[in-house]
Amino acid sequence: MSSSDVSLTAGMRNNLLLLQKTNKQVEGIQSRLATGNKVNSALDGPTSFFAAKGLNTRAGDLSSLKEAMGQAISTIQAGDKGITAIEDLVQQAKGLTTTAYSNLGNDAASIATRKSLAEQFNRIKEQIDKIAGDSGYQGKNLLAGNGLTLDSTSESRADVNELAGLSNSSVTNVIRADTYAVKVSGSGAISADLEDIANAENSRGIASLKVSGTLSSTSGNFADISIELRGNTGRERTAIVTENGESRTFKFFDNTQSAVASTTTAGVNNGSSGVAQVSRINIGGAIEEGDTFTATVNGQSFVYEATASDVNSADPADRREAVRTALQGLVEAGVGATGSNRFTIADGPANDDGSVTSFTITSNETSGTGTSFSIGATTSNAATKNVSLTFSSGTTVSFTVDRTQLEALGTSANGVSTIEKNVDITLSATNLNGVTVERSGNNARGNAKLADGENSLTFDSGTVRVTVDSKTVKQTASTNASANLTTVQRTDANTENDLAVQFNADNTSNIQVVSRNVTTDGQGLRIDYAQNNFLDRADIDKAVASLDFATSTLRGASQALSTNLNVIQTRESFTNEFSNVLVEGANKLVQADQNEEGANLLLLQTRQQLGTISLSLANQAQQSILRLF
Repeated sequence: MSSSDVSLTAGMRNNLLLLQKTNKQVEGIQSRLATGNKVNSALDGPTSFFAAKGLNTRAGDLSSLKEAMGQAISTIQAGDKGITAIEDLVQQAKGLTTTAYSNLGNDAASIATRKSLAEQFNRIKEQIDKIAGDSGYQGKNLLAGNGLTLDSTSESRADVNELAGLSNSSVTNVIRADTYAVKVSGSGAISADLEDIANAENSRGIASLKVSGTLSSTSGNFADISIELRGNTGRERTAIVTENGESRTFKFFDNTQSAVASTTTAGVNNGSSGVAQVSRINIGGAIEEGDTFTATVNGQSFVYEATASDVNSADPADRREAVRTALQGLVEAGVGATGSNRFTIADGPANDDGSVTSFTITSNETSGTGTSFSIGATTSNAATKNVSLTFSSGTTVSFTVDRTQLEALGTSANGVSTIEKNVDITLSATNLNGVTVERSGNNARGNAKLADGENSLTFDSGTVRVTVDSKTVKQTASTNASANLTTVQRTDANTENDLAVQFNADNTSNIQVVSRNVTTDGQGLRIDYAQNNFLDRADIDKAVASLDFATSTLRGASQALSTNLNVIQTRESFTNEFSNVLVEGANKLVQADQNEEGANLLLLQTRQQLGTISLSLANQAQQSILRLF
């Protein structure tokens, strides 16, 4: 022991040790008060520290899972919003079909209305697919389905499209793979709906109406025929016959044809000699088949009725000359055979256009009463008008107009009659099960009638669609040609849009939200494009059936999403609460009681003061030595 060392008394050393211990305790309590934890490290209490750490780690893992559950809930909500919007569109489409049912007439306005409704239906279908495609969230689309797709092969489509008159072949709303034998058959014979013919005859004052012919191989069509009548009673009438924009106009009963008799040189009798009479008959006006012309010489009448050959030329002058020639021949044969050939018949002078529309009658006697003769000429309209014409499509329309019947109807005969044309051409498709679906040009409209443009043939495995060109389809029908249209699977089903939601750390508790196909194709809602422009009631019926199926499918998909959403929301709530339990348990292991620690600190601070006083008292013995000096 060196002389510099300080020796404390036993009392002072005891007081000092007690004071140091108290200060250390004060520091520990101050640390616990500052951090709020009674265990801040493994040194403070390894058992509690590591137990609390495990609980906090588990709570942290659950917090991460809870965030993933929240994102899953948003994904499901996005799908549910998409289904709600699609359901609204389906209801709009149903409204269009209801309107189509109320416009089922075969008149042009109703047909045009249904076609417009079909186009609107198709636009809604396309919007359904767009909404389904836009309903994804963070790379997952619960409305995109299982990915399975089927379609017709390009090779088989090319085979069908090579058939004359067929193009744009396809199979839509494909539900399963199949093969369809597409065929065109028929003679191309043309006829007309009998009820339409009867209505036209009664309404327009015509008779013997007939539609016939054979469809052209290069310019055929399936168009209706319209017959329009114009004009007033007792005056000129006009008939306009139209097919597919090609029109023919006929005028008849115009009362402009004429036959005029005149005397150019009067006969004079002065006893022994005189001047022979020379008269002339002139044919004028517009001449039609059936118009009658009468020439009278000394009371003998000669009647001629204009024939089809007479009016074959469109030039009115040619028609007049033809009738003049025929009537002149009758008069010459008649009066030349009586009275020892008393008359000479000759052509009249030429007109400015070169035509000769008159003939002269000259008495061959120059003395006596024979120098003069009586002459007359009259004409009358045809009692009937025969109309026959052939269109470029191969259609021949013929009918007879009866003047008496037409005038009895008066102006009520004016108007348009539409005649549905039938054509012996049939488009058919037969699948592997032997089921055949066809559309025929001989069917009545509204009953699977073949039409120009796209035609749909519906099977339970898909809908065959082929565009028909009526101009050239007869070429294929003549050879009974056919080709196969085959559908195959294009892509495999997959689960890439299914949503996996994890509920615990080791993933022993989870849920799989299966994506649903709510697109309009055959693997989803099975809403096909409007068939045949809603031409038939059956086409509308199929659209309604597809919408009913879609509604049922959407309800099922919505219910499935709702169930999954409820499960995930329940687990999210449970995870949140359980995480709080874990954190609370961890806190119980390490957190300090602030009130207790505060009381301990106050006590220790008192002890510090007392320790200092005790140390001071123990030191007083040393201080008393100072008083000796």
